Amino acid sequence: MTDFSFFDDERYGLHQSRRQGLREGRCGHLLPMDRRHFPNVARCTLRAKSKFIGAAGEYLVDSVLTRAGLTVWTAADLDIADRLLNIAGRAVLIQIKTVTAPRDGRCTFQNTHGNARGGGVFAYGEKDFQIAALAVLSHNAVKFVPNLGRSFSVLESELEELAADPIDSLEVATAHIAKARRLPQC
Repeated sequence: MTDFSFFDDERYGLHQSRRQGLREGRCGHLLPMDRRHFPNVARCTLRAKSKFIGAAGEYLVDSVLTRAGLTVWTAADLDIADRLLNIAGRAVLIQIKTVTAPRDGRCTFQNTHGNARGGGVFAYGEKDFQIAALAVLSHNAVKFVPNLGRSFSVLESELEELAADPIDSLEVATAHIAKARRLPQC
């Protein structure tokens, strides 16, 4: 028999459904109570789970692109970009930035990489990637924008439309980089 005693950690308490599950012989909660109501969780929890949040944003972007029938590849960890997207036979570099939820009516994404505790934070260069994918987890929304600045913003009022049709913003971003002749020539 498998030991699931870690589900009984008193820091999270036993939820009524967990107690019922124990009586019925089922397994317990998959998430601790401090993460169960995402995105309404403590900031310290979000900071502690930042790698998971970033990965969730990447998976959301993968899902959006794949559902649209586009071919997307994960870039190697050593590359500046997170994904390679095949657009008309050309590889477009995509950098994915993730936030959990809007704050004060907007989501702001910094165009930086690195870690302040692990060697420093650095700005991305204009040639590091062509398109940024801005993932807002609370709304399952993604906005694609050309790599043009030091930061990117998404207004909370845009999120419903972005969740309904994220590919529209990809088409706008792609048209912009093609016009600026920043679409890679392969």
